[in-house]
Amino acid sequence: MWLPRGLAPLGERNFALYWSGQLLSQVGTWIELTATSWLLYSITESPVLLGLVGLFRAVPIVLLSPIGGAIADRVPRRRLLFATQCASVVLSLILGTLVLSGSVQFWHIYLVSFCSSVVGALDAPTRSSMFPTLVPRGQLQNAVSLNAMLFRSSMLAGPAVGGWLIAQFGTAMPFYVNALSYFALIAGLLAMRLPPNEAARARPSVGADALSGIRYVLRSPILPLVLAIEACLNVFGSNSALVTIFARDVLGMGAQGFGLLLSGQGAGAILGTLALVLVGDVRRKGLVMIGAGSVYAAAMVSFAWSRSFQLSVACLVVLGCVDAVWGAMRNTIVHLVADDEYRGRVMGLTVVTTRGVTNIAQVETGVAVALLGPVAAATLGAFVVALTVLGGAARSERLRTFTSGAPRHATRSAV
Repeated sequence: MWLPRGLAPLGERNFALYWSGQLLSQVGTWIELTATSWLLYSITESPVLLGLVGLFRAVPIVLLSPIGGAIADRVPRRRLLFATQCASVVLSLILGTLVLSGSVQFWHIYLVSFCSSVVGALDAPTRSSMFPTLVPRGQLQNAVSLNAMLFRSSMLAGPAVGGWLIAQFGTAMPFYVNALSYFALIAGLLAMRLPPNEAARARPSVGADALSGIRYVLRSPILPLVLAIEACLNVFGSNSALVTIFARDVLGMGAQGFGLLLSGQGAGAILGTLALVLVGDVRRKGLVMIGAGSVYAAAMVSFAWSRSFQLSVACLVVLGCVDAVWGAMRNTIVHLVADDEYRGRVMGLTVVTTRGVTNIAQVETGVAVALLGPVAAATLGAFVVALTVLGGAARSERLRTFTSGAPRHATRSAV
């Protein structure tokens, strides 16, 4: 079957099964994340306790993702993903049942979030390193774009559906819907036709593998700076805790309004991804990444000072759009620089600076809002993001001038 060039990876049976299953699973994940934030803030009425859940999500990701990446470079990735999906089903059912029975306490949410992040420390690096192996190498860039589109689409649909489910059926329903969504990816994994030794590699020690991956990244002239800027943007940028607080305490919105705010950011992300697909390969990737980070900071300041729901949604649309461009440039740079044999471990460290640090951001948000108020906290975060992005650009000419045409071996030789 003929497909446009950008959709060509969907003509590969294994990738199509993986992509469609992951799409439904990711929508379910965003439904549950929306419900978790709303539930926790409803129980505690405390921005500090709302932000604290990020610590329980962050610690396993930060500590275990490098090990998860090393395991993803060693064992059959399909088997590992099957195990993580089954574990995630159980955790969602536990929390949904606690909510339905009326016995849920805030510490239950912390505990389940911690366990989910332990699973995620294995799951996320495996997902990130598996999808490039399901398509021919010539289709890798298109597969990366489709994978980004999948995440952005789920970010658009999930929060809106989550808010609607809470308003119509109560807070327990989103957790059951998420549990059901995992079976889409489980079915896709079971239906794949892969060689028996897919992704298997014999190595002497998982710990030694993880440490070698860290050393590999630190020796690179590009990767440490890209990951450091990414970490700063995720700590001080927008997150679900900040949007939750603005929705209720600044804009006076309910659960559906909260879901629409998050979906606005998701809609912007889809627009940014579509723009990249239409433009095609961007040569000046480093420069575009720096520009996107600067616009991100400006959009966040505008959101902080908005008192109009419509304007706030518009600010989040812009923020999501440039965030998508930032993420695409960062992912492309990382994939261009990383050797295939280290891909799982590099992805493990990338997960630390994305998912792990993003969860820490909720702690920073809770403390900053409690001390400064939501407007000042968001404004301060935006200025920190701007200073970090511009400082990184001034420090590294190699990052500013990084292009897709840069010889891969030239970057690798310094690693």
